[in-house]
Amino acid sequence: MTTDDSFFAALAADLQSEPDLRVTVQRAVGYVRALTRCDEVAVRLHVGGSAAPRAAATSSRGERLDGLRDEHGSAAADETVPDEVEGVVLVDDTAHDPSWPAWAAALAAEGVGSVLTVPLAARGSSLGLLSLYAAEAGSLRRWADDDSLELLVRQVAVALVDLRAAEDLETVREARTLVGQAQGILMERHDLDADQAFAVLRRYSQQGNVKLRDVAAQLVRTRRLPEGRPGR
Repeated sequence: MTTDDSFFAALAADLQSEPDLRVTVQRAVGYVRALTRCDEVAVRLHVGGSAAPRAAATSSRGERLDGLRDEHGSAAADETVPDEVEGVVLVDDTAHDPSWPAWAAALAAEGVGSVLTVPLAARGSSLGLLSLYAAEAGSLRRWADDDSLELLVRQVAVALVDLRAAEDLETVREARTLVGQAQGILMERHDLDADQAFAVLRRYSQQGNVKLRDVAAQLVRTRRLPEGRPGR
């Protein structure tokens, strides 16, 4: 692949045609590697406001390299590691890096000479972090402010925002369906109207500190509420 129009046309087509978020991320790391010719690429996405385990990588080695971020960025470690808050970060030579010496040394021991981390963000949403790893020191320097990589990352981030929005919408639809089914069970079994049945579900949710969707799902699955008797 090259950085001509056909490269980005193929990227756009792949991103738009894939409805699964993790498959999209896996495709994205392939495009990043094809563009930059780096040795490994890894992406991690946020879940619940924190960085999740690797969402995708070019290989098991890429996963292992990205895992060093957790080892050297944990609360027990003596130093932090760069994250998306810091923007684009280049470790030009892991053998001589004063900012993150332990992390850089661990990468150097794995044969990594240079690292570039790029935030994934779009439409006001911080999604995660893209990391590029190369054996040769200095080989990622040109990509730290490269327009082609910036465009690729932007396209990927927009696609991920859209996919997450679609997943959230589908989750809401599924929850509404479950609650409706649970209401129907209570209405038939206990001669309740729709509002009364919903009030019962909400009471069990609040008293048990359980999501309303989960209460409804249990009732639909087992035909039983968590405990007690439903009231009007």
